[in-house]
Amino acid sequence: MKYCFIIIVFFLLLFSHLTAQEIECEVKLNLESLTSSGGRDNLSDFTQQIKQYINSYRWTTEDYGDEKIKCTMDISIQGTKGEHQYVAQVFIGSQRPIYKAERNSAIVRLMDDKWEFEYIRNQTLTHIDSRFSPLLSFIDFYMYLILGYDADTYTSNGGTPYFQKAYDIVNSARGSATDTKGWDLAPQGTYSRAQLIDELLNPKFQDFRKAVHIYYYRGIDSLFTKKTRPLKRMLQALDKIGKLRQKINQPSLVIRTFFDTKYLEIAESFQKYTDPAIYNRLSEFDPEHKKTYDEYFEKRK
Repeated sequence: MKYCFIIIVFFLLLFSHLTAQEIECEVKLNLESLTSSGGRDNLSDFTQQIKQYINSYRWTTEDYGDEKIKCTMDISIQGTKGEHQYVAQVFIGSQRPIYKAERNSAIVRLMDDKWEFEYIRNQTLTHIDSRFSPLLSFIDFYMYLILGYDADTYTSNGGTPYFQKAYDIVNSARGSATDTKGWDLAPQGTYSRAQLIDELLNPKFQDFRKAVHIYYYRGIDSLFTKKTRPLKRMLQALDKIGKLRQKINQPSLVIRTFFDTKYLEIAESFQKYTDPAIYNRLSEFDPEHKKTYDEYFEKRK
């Protein structure tokens, strides 16, 4: 009887490990701009429903163990377009631990202001890949995007399967009868889900994704042991992105998103670099954040 109990416990632990979810997402809802009391009441369970939908689903077949991907969705309802129809803007962010460091590194930070969906209180939220839903497909898209970005930091081009799933959602949106706002390609430099995923899977941006892997896995993850070599690898990655920027000679969402997410970490990391003129190079790679790099250069004096 004792052995039977041990076997049962073993399989229960094994099952729970194999079915462990990969994502731990904090969901926040801001209703300050929503004047309709009925609209507010209808969203009374929305936060908990979305949180459960994300955190209870098994998004991959990979074993993440106890180290879940931490992410955030800050949803701000801007108004309504009819009964149960909402217009929202959403901040999406994710992070991952730095190897043997007691802090995390931001991976992606995005603001999407083109989310329109229908929600009815107490409705059942079920993950169905084959069906497009303005509500759930939006969430699915960003969860796969987060998984892809995270995987790329550990393995060169490791995020491709998840980016492909996000791309499939974009195609599903285009083929649906619903409004495709936010799902279509946008003018260069203008944010859209389609534009971002199109660049991530475009072969001409492979150097960017390789650089991201170098930056994290061979750079910032090694800062706990040695300073000079990891910083040189990070610089190598940033130089690779800078050269790609010059080569394509057009606004890029993936490059802009990278630097918008990483510029403060980059500026802080190079405070102990041997050559203080490094901040001039960082400004060349990322001119949009030159003011910050100049400030950190002044701190070196």
